[in-house]
Amino acid sequence: MIRTGAALLLAAALALAVGAAPARADEAAPPRAAAPEPLPSGLDEMGSASPTEVSRALRKIRHHYGDDAIVIETQLLINAMRNGSIRATSVGVDGVRAHEDKRYLVFVVETGLIFDTATRDETTRIHMLWETIMAPTLEHLAQGLRVPADGIKVALHYHHRPYKTREELWRNLDEPGTPEETDFYVLGPDIDEILMQRETTHSLIARAHVTVDGNVRTVAVAPSSLPTTPGPD
Repeated sequence: MIRTGAALLLAAALALAVGAAPARADEAAPPRAAAPEPLPSGLDEMGSASPTEVSRALRKIRHHYGDDAIVIETQLLINAMRNGSIRATSVGVDGVRAHEDKRYLVFVVETGLIFDTATRDETTRIHMLWETIMAPTLEHLAQGLRVPADGIKVALHYHHRPYKTREELWRNLDEPGTPEETDFYVLGPDIDEILMQRETTHSLIARAHVTVDGNVRTVAVAPSSLPTTPGPD
């Protein structure tokens, strides 16, 4: 109930943040290679924040990183909550960071997910995170990626442990299991491939740079038989 309310509040605040202060026609779009001052921002207490407070925080993000940063941040949070989150969820923008020879706008997501280790191995977890959180988020970038960086990095935090039912998890929320972090690095030109219909949001995972707890993984497109929930229903 808190999560549903948070999603509705966030959607309302997004409309305020984007609609109330549109960019002037003479404002130039921020250059992709710019290096703005990092602006940590978390949306982790939506249940207690007012629409005005949330809108103010989103406007600050918009000022530094553009409209797409707001779209990405809100969609990451909403998609995490919609797809099996059982613990607290939050999302933050952690500024522009260099990785290898590129610069990425970094989003950090506490997904609240707990995967069943017995039936969702590491590759399955990566695929599920992409299909349930990343792919639907990228679908909202209708004009490509417009942020002051070469691409985006999305750091997804979650846990995994063996369990048989969700009720078992609810009884032991303070024992979520092993923490794990999967990072997806996606470049702007690769997202453009979706607009030109040479890739889909599902196939784009093969172009992404993927790491699990800092270790590089080579990941193919998810199989059609992919589970739809983090663990047993």
